[in-house]
Amino acid sequence: MSDNKTREREFHDARFKEDVDPRDKLGKYYAITGASNDLFKQLIVENIRPGQNLLEYGCGTEGDFSFYKQLGCNLFGIDISKEAIAKQAKKASSLGINASYSVQDAESTTFAPQTFDLVVGSGILHHLSLQKSLAELARITTSGGTCVFSEPLGHNPLINLFRNLTPKLRTVDEHPLLDADIQLMRRYFKEVSVHYFYLFSLMAVAFRKTSLFDKVYGKLMGLDNYLIRRFPSLGKYAWICIIKLKSPQAAALNPA
Repeated sequence: MSDNKTREREFHDARFKEDVDPRDKLGKYYAITGASNDLFKQLIVENIRPGQNLLEYGCGTEGDFSFYKQLGCNLFGIDISKEAIAKQAKKASSLGINASYSVQDAESTTFAPQTFDLVVGSGILHHLSLQKSLAELARITTSGGTCVFSEPLGHNPLINLFRNLTPKLRTVDEHPLLDADIQLMRRYFKEVSVHYFYLFSLMAVAFRKTSLFDKVYGKLMGLDNYLIRRFPSLGKYAWICIIKLKSPQAAALNPA
């Protein structure tokens, strides 16, 4: 196992072994992520049918089992952390959900080609070698299949400053996505769509415990949506993006 994968495994084993996740202190920021979460789930619903195979790619311990159960799909999950897999498998079993979880390297899984109709992940791609993970996603996704990801972006200098000031909350190998990473995805999938969230709406965090939150959040989200539509290049300065990848490129499956 490479040094970066060893660091990732050890970091996340330690994180998921604890009863209290050290990253819970970031919860105040995730209080504003309702809009991106809604789109994430909407795209999942639109791209899976009962009886089809869905993979949680880098599942962690926060899978929404009640949501996946409603879809009626065959649920699989992988993670580099044995602690995460143990917790997810135990939780699924306790809820009577038939799911298959395994410790795997997301860049080189043991799944057969074209196994999954839908692959989903939240905050996983920026931990991986993007080129290797995209090649693997293209391999294990069906020819007309889809991948849906929620990922942080790496262009906003203020957000990057916060990341630099809180190094213990993440691994040294993380690399929030850049424009070049989005362009790389087009080499592996025929359709790539990206939706950007939380530019000025990040300021709503300050109002999260007040009666003004909903109003302020709505106004700032409206401003973000207008600015990103009017000036698309601003999107890369947002905090989070939702990515939809559809239909692997034949060239990616059969490299020269």
